[in-house]
Amino acid sequence: MIVTLTTDFGGSEYVGAMKGVILSIAPEARVVDITHEIRSFDVRHAAYVVKSVCPYFPRGSIHVVVVDPGVGTQRRGIAIETRDYYYVGPDNGVFTFVEDIRRVVELRVKAKSRTFHGRDVFAPVAARLARGEPLESFGVEVEDIVRLSVMAPEEKGGVIRGEVLCVDVFGNVITNIPRSLLARANINYGGRIRVRLGKEELEMPFMQSYGFVREGELLALIGSEGYLEIAVNRGSASERLGVAGGERVEICAAC
Repeated sequence: MIVTLTTDFGGSEYVGAMKGVILSIAPEARVVDITHEIRSFDVRHAAYVVKSVCPYFPRGSIHVVVVDPGVGTQRRGIAIETRDYYYVGPDNGVFTFVEDIRRVVELRVKAKSRTFHGRDVFAPVAARLARGEPLESFGVEVEDIVRLSVMAPEEKGGVIRGEVLCVDVFGNVITNIPRSLLARANINYGGRIRVRLGKEELEMPFMQSYGFVREGELLALIGSEGYLEIAVNRGSASERLGVAGGERVEICAAC
């Protein structure tokens, strides 16, 4: 059984503690690190990683996500069963994009510490799921989960409006605008687009990949998950533009 870990712990010892707990309970489990480089406390970044990476794993995998600025407070810990996977972590929006949910359980597992539920709650639950324990043994079933409020993308009169989902490790600004909306607005590779992003109004080329512009040049492209990105070739668009996630985006073809 595969158990994945996604955290903002970086290269710290906290990752090792979680792995130790999992392997002590389920020594046959295969623990896979998705990433421990989520920006500290960035729930939106974690939600995007869950959306874009977890579906590539084999059916039955158990995904543990610990980006948990509210640890030790009244925020719930949850375990989710979907058609293909289990997800375990805090109920704070990290599972915003999880679909095909069958059951959600609010975890009632006693924690040794108020500050490390990754080790004391989420890791043991994942390990016990890997050993075949039923979901209902960990708590009480609930009807909903916390989801981040994300503006649905739309196209009207050649203008596309959307939102920044997150910023990746390279500083690429990833929006929720799919490629299909660009086609409707007659935006094609090789052309130029106008972008309103927060307080910035910009014009840039729309290209197939980063290397089609000069080093340090701003551009737009369709990223690996099929969404519009604003990027800088060999640089950070988020730093240049002061973008962190959640900002509104408006684009149209340059006249």
